[in-house]
Amino acid sequence: MRSHPKPRFQYTVDLAAEKRRLAAHLQKPDRQIPAKGASNLLVATWNLTNFGLQQREAVHLQLMAEILRRFDVVAVQEVADDLAHLEQLVAALGTRWEAIYTDIGGNDERAAVLYDTRRLRRTGLAAELAMRGYDLPRIEVEEVAAQAATTLGGGFNRNPFMVGFVAGTFRFTLVDVHLFWSNLGIREFETDALGRWAKSRSTKAFPPGGDIVLIGDWNMPHVRPGDRLYDVAKRHGVVFPKHTTDLVGTNLAGDSDYDEMAFFPGKTADDWTGKMGVLDFDNALFPDLYQLDHERFYEYVRYYVADHRPLWAEFKR
Repeated sequence: MRSHPKPRFQYTVDLAAEKRRLAAHLQKPDRQIPAKGASNLLVATWNLTNFGLQQREAVHLQLMAEILRRFDVVAVQEVADDLAHLEQLVAALGTRWEAIYTDIGGNDERAAVLYDTRRLRRTGLAAELAMRGYDLPRIEVEEVAAQAATTLGGGFNRNPFMVGFVAGTFRFTLVDVHLFWSNLGIREFETDALGRWAKSRSTKAFPPGGDIVLIGDWNMPHVRPGDRLYDVAKRHGVVFPKHTTDLVGTNLAGDSDYDEMAFFPGKTADDWTGKMGVLDFDNALFPDLYQLDHERFYEYVRYYVADHRPLWAEFKR
């Protein structure tokens, strides 16, 4: 991972005021996240941006926890080898929260899943997904296949992380995804392999099988026909539900759909309530800094919070 530059200016965060601003922002009709109840489950993803590498302070971790606790289970990406910040974040969420994570992989990153133990429990499955021979896609352009094989060693740059959960009657495998960024051909290779694997497992009686939720940072610019990654994934039958907030993308610029959720119709689609959205926290926090200097605002948010926004979806339980 490569850290964003640390801001060279000082800014004092009023945690109580920022919490109030965030709460008010999420009361807007087009941004509301459903309240947690006995009949629902809130699944989210958030790329935490060089987490454990950038020098966040306790107040920033507490603010990030304030955002995360609105969900029940969160797939996170870009966790560093140093787990101190992850441990502090889980502590800030409270004693009922736990984290499970991988070893470091490509780009010196871990994948992690944070979850509220009062709202769901693990089923026992926790494993990295490695490409096997029957998962490998047929790539027509030989040089892309050769480059992928050389760069990835025949596998994913960052293995997707599978964790099994059960919440009420909803039993599912959460697959935390962070696909390769630097080369579109390799990213397409990974997307095809992931789609093939998910399709092959979706009808299995044993885990991972049945309800498979592929969620995370797909590095997919646009979720629409014509986008190369979207078209590749759709060939395997997965669906990408539309954000019901329909306001912004998941990057800070708001113009790209990098973070996404996908599942199979007729299975997980029946458990989805139809609600899904992006939490644009940056449109609520640090307004005085934004008014003072837009560039400094984005520099500060990228470094001390994240350069991605959380994506969430509601399921029946």
